[in-house]
Amino acid sequence: MSGRGMKTKQLSNGHAGEASQASKKQREKGALKVAREIVRHIHEERIAAGQKYLSEAEALEKYRVARGTLREALRYLQIQGVLEIRTGPNGGHFVAYPHWESLASTMALLLQFSDATLDSLIEARIAIEPGMAALAAQRATPEDISELNALLDQLDENLGDYDSYYALYLEFWEQMTLAARNPLFLFLLPALRRITWTGGIRPNEAQREAALKGLCLIRDAIAAGDAKLAAKTLRNLEKGYLIAMREEYPREISRPVLWHEHR
Repeated sequence: MSGRGMKTKQLSNGHAGEASQASKKQREKGALKVAREIVRHIHEERIAAGQKYLSEAEALEKYRVARGTLREALRYLQIQGVLEIRTGPNGGHFVAYPHWESLASTMALLLQFSDATLDSLIEARIAIEPGMAALAAQRATPEDISELNALLDQLDENLGDYDSYYALYLEFWEQMTLAARNPLFLFLLPALRRITWTGGIRPNEAQREAALKGLCLIRDAIAAGDAKLAAKTLRNLEKGYLIAMREEYPREISRPVLWHEHR
């Protein structure tokens, strides 16, 4: 083949590659548009979690897109926790309720590429979480306080068992967040706590006992309806935690957040 012929072929292959890339980008853009349409449909029709969504044939008819574009859209929503796939004779795509775990995973990925450390994550929690405690103090019901009391009793009984203690510890934070009655906190705060946990720091029993005392003081402030005291007490608890972690776990707390370690 002549040099001119080779050059023509290279140019032709180059144009084909560019066209392929353009087609892929267009498909991805189309898939995101379809995903938004699906979410709007679910929201407007009030399709509840657990209900089956359209079959593939029905969705293709409704959205008028290529099969590959639709499948990309469905896969995207599955990753986001909006849809789940069930196999078998009665399988298909079912509407799901997105949980904070999806947010935690996305945040961990973003934080890794921002070179964020666990130290910076706890600093952010110190800035955010006191506001949640203040709202809880303003909005908690007697039933909320009863739930907090019961969890504190169980925490005290399980101080020596880290796994049991930590599970109850998370329940306490969830109940306190529920008492604040703010949807954003219900997703954001558990996500931040989960990412912190992936750092591998596991407080010893003495540290768990100190944390329990702090939680009791926060409960007291919430029960009293004292928003300023609740915020201050939680802020002091988290600041104390950060200081202790910097002293006792300097290596772990200075590690960057790593998405591939998130679970």
